Amino acid sequence: MTATSSASARTREALILAGEQLFGEQGIDGVSLRQINTAAGQRNSSAAHYHFGSKDALVAAVYEYRMERVNRRRLEMLAALRADKREDDVRAIVSAIVQPIVEEIRESDGGSHYIRFMAQLIGHPRVSLLDLWNSRFGEGLSQVITLLRAALPEVPPRIIGQRFGLMWEQVIHALADRERLSAGEQPADMIEPELFVSNLVDTVAGGLTAPLSPDTRAALQRPD
Repeated sequence: MTATSSASARTREALILAGEQLFGEQGIDGVSLRQINTAAGQRNSSAAHYHFGSKDALVAAVYEYRMERVNRRRLEMLAALRADKREDDVRAIVSAIVQPIVEEIRESDGGSHYIRFMAQLIGHPRVSLLDLWNSRFGEGLSQVITLLRAALPEVPPRIIGQRFGLMWEQVIHALADRERLSAGEQPADMIEPELFVSNLVDTVAGGLTAPLSPDTRAALQRPD
């Protein structure tokens, strides 16, 4: 890598990290590229536009910056799950969703900013969860859906899809809310991290495996 390309890569990463923090704190629509340039220490007011072209492209770059590692770890966990013949263990499958995110929060620089950014991202009206799941680093999520459908044959595919979306939002917002609390004045009775994460996995797994109520079965049978 030449000195010029190395400097360009460092500038790009600085813009991504600054964008991640500001988006997480102020929302996607509350931040301009100019503000991100300033936060990243860029004297050139058009640096973000030069490297990404638009704010939407920068948002996508922020998402992919973390997801490359998260997806790699998720694939490792899923491979281990298969090696142990635990493909039908719903809780283990859910753990492969949650734990890579938790590890990124705890072990990487700016992890707290990452999960807050994710909470802003999935709640944005212009963002499609399906597009996120089908992105360049979505292999792990695709495998999770496949495993869940096989592990829960009694749950109709439409319901699995809806529950997966609800699971994703619950995980992201629960972890983001906890990070906000821990970054501020931490309540004295705040649940310790390991217990919080374990209980979150239990809660999500319980929601995925919950039997369908008569009301839900009736709604499922109605024509669209």
